[in-house]
Amino acid sequence: MKPTTSIQWLFTAATICASPVLSYGSISIEEAAKRGLIKLIIKSKGGYTGKVIEMKIKNNTPNTINLKLEAGRRLDSKDNKQQDILVTQAQEMIVYGNQQKNLPVNGMCCQAGNSCPVKNADYAVGIMADSNLIKLAQFIDKNNYYENYTAQQAVWCISDNKSIASIYGGDEAIVKGLRNYVSEVTGRPIPSYNITYRQMDEITVIGKPLKIEGIFDYKLNATGHVTLAIYNASGELVQLVFKDIAHDVGEHKIYYTFRTKDLPEGTYYARMTNEGRFEKELKIEF
Repeated sequence: MKPTTSIQWLFTAATICASPVLSYGSISIEEAAKRGLIKLIIKSKGGYTGKVIEMKIKNNTPNTINLKLEAGRRLDSKDNKQQDILVTQAQEMIVYGNQQKNLPVNGMCCQAGNSCPVKNADYAVGIMADSNLIKLAQFIDKNNYYENYTAQQAVWCISDNKSIASIYGGDEAIVKGLRNYVSEVTGRPIPSYNITYRQMDEITVIGKPLKIEGIFDYKLNATGHVTLAIYNASGELVQLVFKDIAHDVGEHKIYYTFRTKDLPEGTYYARMTNEGRFEKELKIEF
């Protein structure tokens, strides 16, 4: 047997020392947890929007793991009275063998009928959300809307089928962009009005609609006394906006407020008449 030279020995030793620790490559946190590669504790930090979740991640292996958390993944509340969280920021992190790390997570509530998550509430890694919610989460991530409450309202529009009119308040450009994007991915039209919700407590997060505001535009071909009233789906009068106001021929716009706090959710109609003759109708949903 040929003896090992000192140069060969040094080369072999250097190769062994330079060999990397085995790595699992890029893997989702869900998959890593299912395979037992990591121990995962997920807690709420309280609140609806922003860094509302913290994950404690313990690598159970001696190997390096490159973990990824996708924008659009749901985190499931273990209390069915509290809202699930939609992850709104994609992140990757390297966890070395037997290492423990904490990961703050940006997310938004996605069950409007449930209460706000309380601090230290327990969560589990859920599945990826439906395709429209994933698209919206990625849109939020791209635009850094992590703590934007208007973006939170957009999430509820898709997760709970709330009206696009509820995407309201704050920066007008952000409102317009979110309304257009939600309309694009859902195929739903953008209403010509805004919905303001009551948020006096944390029992129902998005609350009951408090009022609807909009502009009713119309054209009259004859002078007369105009009435604008709001009716429910059964044709019953629920609110008289104004009655028998004199108008000239031409184009008109009027700002209206529809008080909704004591009304059931559903479909309503703002209906205009001129001297009793039907002129125009606007469908309102909340």
